[in-house]
Amino acid sequence: MMKTVHISTGITGGGAGIAALRLHRSLMKHADIQSEFVQRFPVDPEFAAINNIYTANTGRSFMIRALKRYNLHAEHFHRVKLNKYPPNYEIATFATTSYRLEQLPIIKEADIIHLHWVSEFLNYPTFFKNVKQPVVWTLHDINPFAGMFHFESDRLKNMDTYKKPDEQTRKIKTRSINRKDNIHIVCLSEWMKKKSEASEALGRYPHYLIPNGLDLSDYPVMDKTAAKQKAGVNCGLKTFIIVGAQLGNIQKGFPLFFDTVNKMNRSDFQLISIGRLPDNLKVGNNINHIHFEKITEIPELNSLYSAADLTIIPSLEDNLPNVMLESFANGVPVMSFSNGGMAEHVKTGENGIRINETGVKPLMQSLEDFLDNKYAFDSKAIRDYAVNTFSDTLQTERYIRLYKDISNNKR
Repeated sequence: MMKTVHISTGITGGGAGIAALRLHRSLMKHADIQSEFVQRFPVDPEFAAINNIYTANTGRSFMIRALKRYNLHAEHFHRVKLNKYPPNYEIATFATTSYRLEQLPIIKEADIIHLHWVSEFLNYPTFFKNVKQPVVWTLHDINPFAGMFHFESDRLKNMDTYKKPDEQTRKIKTRSINRKDNIHIVCLSEWMKKKSEASEALGRYPHYLIPNGLDLSDYPVMDKTAAKQKAGVNCGLKTFIIVGAQLGNIQKGFPLFFDTVNKMNRSDFQLISIGRLPDNLKVGNNINHIHFEKITEIPELNSLYSAADLTIIPSLEDNLPNVMLESFANGVPVMSFSNGGMAEHVKTGENGIRINETGVKPLMQSLEDFLDNKYAFDSKAIRDYAVNTFSDTLQTERYIRLYKDISNNKR
């Protein structure tokens, strides 16, 4: 039996951790794979035991405790660097941490180590120096082969303030990663694959395209009228839905979306929003807006998708958002700007509306076109696209084939 250990900073809160956990749980169903998971944040002990999840810490050695006591550890130095200037980015992380994951017995015993979103968890210099097993790395954003930032637009905005530490971080990553030969890069989209293949840090390694998957049995097709009634929305009005952990996230485009909705001179629609909503992002009183701070149960989330007529993903830069997969699984079309993995899957008139120009005016025009019945969508065809493209069965088959080929030294 092959033992694969997944490493991700967390399993909740962000789309990357959720996607990694979905893959791990799907692999657990296969008799010839022993799948384990290492992450950073505390989780329910019973859930962890059932799902082979190990929570790592920075250790309790005398040296580590002394470094923490006197603020001589990596995380403190990172905070000092970031606090020099007001934050003008969504997220910035570094290549060094206080964690030494390569020393964990669960890592040492693995046949294959599978990295996911590992920022603020993986210590690049020691990890790639000491890990001997093959590494599979699924890229959820550009950060593994970039510097501090996770979005190219954030890097460009901060060239004046963070150019030097950003370049230093990129060089540490490149130098550390390239000490190891047996690394295999998995990309969720062709967009990410091209960027990674062109990078100094990862360009020399083999690349593969494997989109994320869903257990589609968790997303059964529901009656739309019944779902609307359950959600408490008007069955006679078209319903938009937006979903995100933080609805103030600029890169995800949520402020742009709220700005657009509030500039529309019409109220013949309603909105369902899910996520943490800042006080400054509200819609006009003339619009029926139902908000949920957080949905943790899949059946409830599935019901809300089913109540919607259109899912809006206004991301300015994105890889392969889980929201797109979940919407397709429910037979609900997606509206997005033409970037990242969304540009590769959202097909105007078939399973959604892809907007070629980013901004308030293009988004407003596309929303109005939808409200004015310019498009008609076949929910069954959209669901079929999810089944044929994003099922967890297809995803796990591709990964298991990759693991076995690597193990047999075929790749």
